[in-house]
Amino acid sequence: MRRLTGWSRVWRALVTVAVLGLVINGTARGDDQQWPFGPMSQFAFEVSNSGGTVRSVYVDALTVQGTMVRVPLDAQGIGLPRAEIEEQLGLFERDPSLLQAIAVAHARRHSDQPRYRVVYLRNEVTRLEHGKAVSHQVETPARWVVRDPANPQEIAR
Repeated sequence: MRRLTGWSRVWRALVTVAVLGLVINGTARGDDQQWPFGPMSQFAFEVSNSGGTVRSVYVDALTVQGTMVRVPLDAQGIGLPRAEIEEQLGLFERDPSLLQAIAVAHARRHSDQPRYRVVYLRNEVTRLEHGKAVSHQVETPARWVVRDPANPQEIAR
């Protein structure tokens, strides 16, 4: 086994200190944009057993046939994972027209299924008391009527 030279030890120590510094800084002041040197906030929270709330984001759509369906937020569904929707929640609330992209993705990936007429961003809020769910409430922070449901296209920005 070869021994490390002095320069190799210094170089490895500097890299270790730099990585640790980035992780500590990201943990203390970072956000998801700095991953892997910042927290993944989708898992980094604690909910109080008494008086705490759990929020679960999902998307519903009203089809052109009048059926309400849950939009599958995964690779097989619209190709957009739920975590992406959760991360951009404020953006969708400020600009509901961004939900048009969900109708477009659905039409492209599932041309054999009924198109979406209206897309709803939903947030299920569950309140806890003593570790048990005591109430459920569904909020709709954003809603979008799809432009041309028969042939939805991205909206030019």
